Amino acid sequence: MKFILIFIINFYISGIYAFVPLPRAEVTANLINNRIYFNGGWNGTLSSDFFYLDVSVPFTTNNVASMPWTDLSSIPGLILRSGHAACINGTNIFYIGGAFIKETDSNFTSAFDVTTQKWSMPVTSGNLISIERHYVHCVSSRNGIYVYGGDGVNDMIRLNVSNLIWSTFSGTLAPSVPVGYSATLLNDTSILYIGGGTILRFGAQFSYPSLDKLPLYNINDNTWNSVPTSGSIIPSPRIDHGAVFIPQYNQILMFYGSGDTSIWALDTLKFVWSVASISNIGGSPTSLFSFTSILVGAYILIGFGRSNDSSTGNVTNFNDFFLLDVSQKDNYKWVTTYDPTKQLQSVQPNSTTSTSSPPSNSSSNSSSNSSSNSSSNSSNNIATIIGGIFGGLAGLIVLISISVLIVKRYGHSSHPDFHPDFVTLQEKSSNQPITD
Repeated sequence: MKFILIFIINFYISGIYAFVPLPRAEVTANLINNRIYFNGGWNGTLSSDFFYLDVSVPFTTNNVASMPWTDLSSIPGLILRSGHAACINGTNIFYIGGAFIKETDSNFTSAFDVTTQKWSMPVTSGNLISIERHYVHCVSSRNGIYVYGGDGVNDMIRLNVSNLIWSTFSGTLAPSVPVGYSATLLNDTSILYIGGGTILRFGAQFSYPSLDKLPLYNINDNTWNSVPTSGSIIPSPRIDHGAVFIPQYNQILMFYGSGDTSIWALDTLKFVWSVASISNIGGSPTSLFSFTSILVGAYILIGFGRSNDSSTGNVTNFNDFFLLDVSQKDNYKWVTTYDPTKQLQSVQPNSTTSTSSPPSNSSSNSSSNSSSNSSSNSSNNIATIIGGIFGGLAGLIVLISISVLIVKRYGHSSHPDFHPDFVTLQEKSSNQPITD
């Protein structure tokens, strides 16, 4: 009774003092070692916490307080950021820029080592100018971290992680959408940019480009290209949306955005748009923007963000979370339970790109193999059943024989010749693990 009472008290206390992240927008999320690290954000002021979600264990999104959070805010070295970029390189998460932080500031770049659980302030150099890199995203490839755009600039900066030197690249086809875009690394050679726009210092947004052409940055030669897209319907322009790449499916899922509640799929081989195939209703009921979206296992986790209230015109920050099960390609569904053991569907290559035998031969071979395998399996099954029956009968006979011998020799437990050590031995063995 004492231990039960202690357990209840500890559970109650841990429930009271459990860390629960507050609503916010403009926050970053990075998955490494089964942990999603969340940094920064804006909720009327700069968020001053740093924490992770443990995705090695199951959880539900119905109750944010019950999710496996761990607060790391007490670790010294945290720089307050929002609308910044965050990329993984090795065991470090690099945090770059953000609101009120200029390139020439000493805290423009910071890093958190997930192994040592310590912050550092890398001393960088290079051709930097005194501007903010706000509402931006970064991509990590090989030994470089790439950040495009920012406060009124249409250039690409690259951090060489080996020597911590920044370089600047620009081009004639660089997109005029320096903020609110999404950036996706394709095949470790190109960065695809979707959406975005231009923002004035006083908050007015304009210049939303059409999504019938998408900017593509070539990492090898630092050049820009414009990739045409197609589809029965082209999505409307958007800003502050989410884009998650599923490499196994060669597909990008684009979520929401300012003033939009739609979800689209982009085939990254043919660059064809289509409405995402989701079997049920769920997700955010409002036009969520400035949120986080990340692929973890067989799910896409969407969290935080803000939405405009159409009735009042007020902007509301959220700490809601949504799970999209993407385990089956083009048969997605909204769920509330995360299962860390669930895997993505194994997708077979298209027949048009396969180097296998002609269809007729493959079909006949498959049929004959299927028939022979079926016959073999049937024979094996029959043999297994017969063997099991005889084995069971033999075991039963042996058991009965042993029981008869025991009864003849020792009789009932009340018999004068009753041997107590025999029962003791049986009791000991019954407590041992049962093995097959």
